[in-house]
Amino acid sequence: MKAGMRAAVRAIMADVQAKVKALAERAERLADEATAQRFERDLRTVGQSLVAGMLQRLLQANLDQQPRENVCPQCGGWWHNKGRRKRGLLSSVGGIELQGTYRHCARCGYGRHAADRLAGGSISGPMQELLCLLGVALASFQKAAEVSESLLGVRVSGELIRTVSQQEGRRASRRAPSPPAVGTGADLTGSCDGTMVHTREEGWKELKAYLLRCDSGSHGAAYLETSRQFAPRLRDAAVSMQASRAGRLFWVSDAAEWIGRAVAVQLPTAVQIVDIWHAYQHIHEASRSIHGEGTPQAETWAETWCEQLRLQGARAVWNRLRRTRYRDVARQQALRGLLGFLDRHASRMDYPRYEREGWPISSGPMESFCKQLGRRLKGPGMRWSKANVDPMAKLASLWSTGQWTAYWS
Repeated sequence: MKAGMRAAVRAIMADVQAKVKALAERAERLADEATAQRFERDLRTVGQSLVAGMLQRLLQANLDQQPRENVCPQCGGWWHNKGRRKRGLLSSVGGIELQGTYRHCARCGYGRHAADRLAGGSISGPMQELLCLLGVALASFQKAAEVSESLLGVRVSGELIRTVSQQEGRRASRRAPSPPAVGTGADLTGSCDGTMVHTREEGWKELKAYLLRCDSGSHGAAYLETSRQFAPRLRDAAVSMQASRAGRLFWVSDAAEWIGRAVAVQLPTAVQIVDIWHAYQHIHEASRSIHGEGTPQAETWAETWCEQLRLQGARAVWNRLRRTRYRDVARQQALRGLLGFLDRHASRMDYPRYEREGWPISSGPMESFCKQLGRRLKGPGMRWSKANVDPMAKLASLWSTGQWTAYWS
């Protein structure tokens, strides 16, 4: 260990010893729960101050013992010494200040502070991760700023968290971690759906999302784009998870026509299944129109046919319901709409067979994924610039699918 680092260690130890001694003397005077609670809060503040001071001293000692550099690393020209300058760094334990030599090349214009070797920006990597985590996990950037001060003891603005999160979201879109690969012979189950986002330029727009799950993990993403632009992403996502190794590929989603067409073209070997809860929703909507909103008859009718759908499948339910007639035109139209839905999608609603063979019939994970996207992107009063929707959706996807740590590592 060099002399400068040894001096930094001695200074750190002296500071720690003095502050711990002061805390110990104060601990002897604690009289009740209230004073103990104040002591705990103050201890946390002192601890954070000690850690920040430790980080600053150790990084400064490293900078002070760096060898002199006179050759520009960009062009090989003379790298002029412009003197020592201060450089602030927002770390995960608070703000610190470093001093180091700033050098500049007159030939190519490249300049660099000595601290850039240890931290290329004004915010350390660990702090960027924490700010992005707060920015994506909480309901708003302002809430994230409040939690940062309360939880981390670091005061930052909501606008800073917004900027860091959106910049990192764009970076993540370019270099996201590789998704988990499906095991040989294992099942791969996919789904896609959407959630509405309020944009400044065009009002409410649909954020389309996909989610694929296998034995080794999940992979999902969301994009503010048309179905034609979005469709090829389904195949790309499956290929990235090495879908060719899967024993079976299932696609469980609602009955939207664009989803059926996209999967048929992009993933022709996938077994398409209509999410059973989506099918139940159609039965309940028809029941309310036939028997009246909130009536016992409507509830009983819907429960009966939902049960029959699961036990017998869509074709059997269609065969039985098509014999029903109502004199009231509106009630008959509601029934006709349900019959049309069952007829169109009967080949993807053979639930008795699916359950016998152990196939998935619910897109619950996809619904949960969309709810998490919606919770962050469509809160009360939120309006987003279109250019910022996909970056935030990318961060939310990494967090929701368990790929956050892989990305930051």
